Amino acid sequence: MSTAIFGPRYIGPIAHPAIGIRIPEILLTGILRAFEKRNVAGGLMLSFGRETAPEWVIEAPPGEYEVIRGHTGTSIKKYMTMAAEASIRKKLLIEIEADHLTVAPSAAEAVKRISGVKTEYRMSEKELEESLNYIKAEIDEAVSTGYVNFYTIDTCFLIDYSADEKPKGELEPLFREKFGDKAGDILKRYVGKSFVYIGESGIPYKYSFVPEEVMRLALKYGESLRVTKIICDYIESKMSKPYGIEIAFDETPVLTECKDMLFYLRELWELGVKPDFIAPNIGFEKRKDYTGDLKALEERVDRLAAIARSFGALLSIHSGSGSSPYSGKGLGTYEALLRATGGKLKYKISGVYIELLFELLASYPKGSRERDLYERIFDDVYNFLKKEIEEDGVLASPELKIQLERYEDEVESGAREKRDPRADFFRYYSFVALSLRDSSGKRYLREAIVELYGEDREFRERYDKEVEALTLRLIDGLKFENNVVKALAWIKQL
Repeated sequence: MSTAIFGPRYIGPIAHPAIGIRIPEILLTGILRAFEKRNVAGGLMLSFGRETAPEWVIEAPPGEYEVIRGHTGTSIKKYMTMAAEASIRKKLLIEIEADHLTVAPSAAEAVKRISGVKTEYRMSEKELEESLNYIKAEIDEAVSTGYVNFYTIDTCFLIDYSADEKPKGELEPLFREKFGDKAGDILKRYVGKSFVYIGESGIPYKYSFVPEEVMRLALKYGESLRVTKIICDYIESKMSKPYGIEIAFDETPVLTECKDMLFYLRELWELGVKPDFIAPNIGFEKRKDYTGDLKALEERVDRLAAIARSFGALLSIHSGSGSSPYSGKGLGTYEALLRATGGKLKYKISGVYIELLFELLASYPKGSRERDLYERIFDDVYNFLKKEIEEDGVLASPELKIQLERYEDEVESGAREKRDPRADFFRYYSFVALSLRDSSGKRYLREAIVELYGEDREFRERYDKEVEALTLRLIDGLKFENNVVKALAWIKQL
């Protein structure tokens, strides 16, 4: 990059990829090579709600915390420091993100939410207080590195879906009771007004609200908005340099309606929160190609992107990984997103790099060091999950039970090979491997992966090449190349 500006920086609301580095020791080389080849400024991140945790959680003895809290075994300090140092060495412009600061009753509930488990969970006041205190500790560690420059906030657990079903007669008393003197102002912001947004398609989209809709939306999102503001205020109190905010609005059980997002962004604006990005639920599922109607997807995203732009924000696309490391998000999906957003989007992937790792290990011949490690990983994950079901552990769910039984039936019938890395239960729960401990407390599988990468030159070069190729497919598919110019222009105006 032909500039003196490089290393960890806040790159602003520009189109770029954001990539989860679950095992930075083995992922940074291939990802950064791709960024360098395409002159890309991009984000490096981990989910604070699931993937990473403060050092004191990562280093705690087995059993002190949920096995899936910080399940990568990579602390906040470690991934941020390694990402920053690598970007400085390579003279690349990198945004280091604290992804998914998640208000949740537990890490287990957060994981279940993205693993196909459909539940509605109402947090208690005590759970909320404990979750906020933990988020503040996460922010403290991130700030202590001196490298963090972006935060994604997730308060989806606080959305009250029961507001959609409240009898009409109960709405106004509940609304007035909850919002008091502010109730009238909320209604005035929407009722009797027309909101028009022009999509990338050139189509004008018009929205208007009746009082009943506004009251339902306020009751539905009031607590989520309130707590988002608390987290934003805490971040602001700790940061002494420019940074950005994203709102995770995607991990909901339903598609994001345009009026919902309009209301949420308008109320954030009223609270003084002006995000760079917002991530609606556009119909993507984690680890699955998009197989729905592409025209419907394009129109949905065109509408949502137009609303977001009116508030100075771009769309962030979550659940970006597909059915395999080689499928993108399915045929035609990237093109539909580009048309709907005019290429102005952020796109996140993370777990697919670990899927790629396991597929590569599984491809080696039986008896090889690589295949032996893969078989140990698969068997230990399988046995752990079977025990979770038998003992009703924190990850137990009807969905997981069905996935395990389906795998067993398919192996028995010959429809699937034993230890197939694409078995659903393994694809959705293989993250467990990185958190499993031996009797001494060592994350023995994670350490074995890093050791293999360090000692086996042939494997290291092959994996680096595959990681680079995967990253290039994303960059090329969504036309993120040469975005450094826009990033530099943003940085220079700060």
